[in-house]
Amino acid sequence: MSTKTPFKLVDGSFIETETGEAGYDEMQPGGICHYSGPGSDLPLGGYSYIPGWGPERAAKRWLVADPETEAGTRQKKTSELGPDDIIIGVELHPGVISAMVATYGPGFYQIREANGGPLLTAAQWREQFGTDGLALVAIRNMRKILKEGLK
Repeated sequence: MSTKTPFKLVDGSFIETETGEAGYDEMQPGGICHYSGPGSDLPLGGYSYIPGWGPERAAKRWLVADPETEAGTRQKKTSELGPDDIIIGVELHPGVISAMVATYGPGFYQIREANGGPLLTAAQWREQFGTDGLALVAIRNMRKILKEGLK
């Protein structure tokens, strides 16, 4: 009987787990599936304990590009957003977020990074990437909602 050798796509990324399983983790830096291009530090989305809830539902106001104003931006409520608005920021209502944390704990919404990996809490995301993961997911989700005409 012959022994099989693992197919190797990347140098030095052979992974052995505590359970003894082994293989090559192609999502690690240098792996064939690892993405490090533009937007690799942005979240793909996330998982919520609350069905149908995403951080865009906690938006107090949105910052949209508006070159006709002196500042170049203006704030809008969710009900004022249109499909042509270029959303560049969001203010999440701290009361909504605090209530979610008080009810469900800090992991009430967990964020997925571009290369998979474990789901991260908002605090873990901020520590790893230095940005507000909930706000970034909210912007991403609202852009999609507006584009698809769901609002």
